[in-house]
Amino acid sequence: MKKRYINASILILAVIGLTLGALYIGQQFMVGHHDRASGGEHDMHHYLHNQLHITHDQEEKLMEIEENFSQRKQYLEETMRIANMELAEAIKRSDTYSPEVQQAVDKIHNAMGDMQKSTLEHLFEMQPILNEEQNKKLKRLITEALYDNAKK
Repeated sequence: MKKRYINASILILAVIGLTLGALYIGQQFMVGHHDRASGGEHDMHHYLHNQLHITHDQEEKLMEIEENFSQRKQYLEETMRIANMELAEAIKRSDTYSPEVQQAVDKIHNAMGDMQKSTLEHLFEMQPILNEEQNKKLKRLITEALYDNAKK
């Protein structure tokens, strides 16, 4: 019986570790691999726009897209924060990998997946506003960031 609790505890700790690791990687991807030193969404926005040489006219057209993404991102970050609290509460109440624990883990993973999808949708939404050269550079920056994260 004691071995069962030890195994369940190890499993729960592993799930927490994987969840936190996945959340960290997701957040690092969202901030961007070039921006970690300066550490800010606003800085990443400027970095990306500078790299793509966004014109004033393009900036104006991108403002609504940027605002919509920012609101969606805030919502998903809050969803992940709440899901992490729900996971903590579920673990406090359970001695096993219960349906309640699984449900909280699933909620975190769904929010993380939605965050990645929203980020990619946002980047693809920019394409019609960008010229061909900017789109090629955007695609290169995205794929480099994904490859860099895969190497870690």
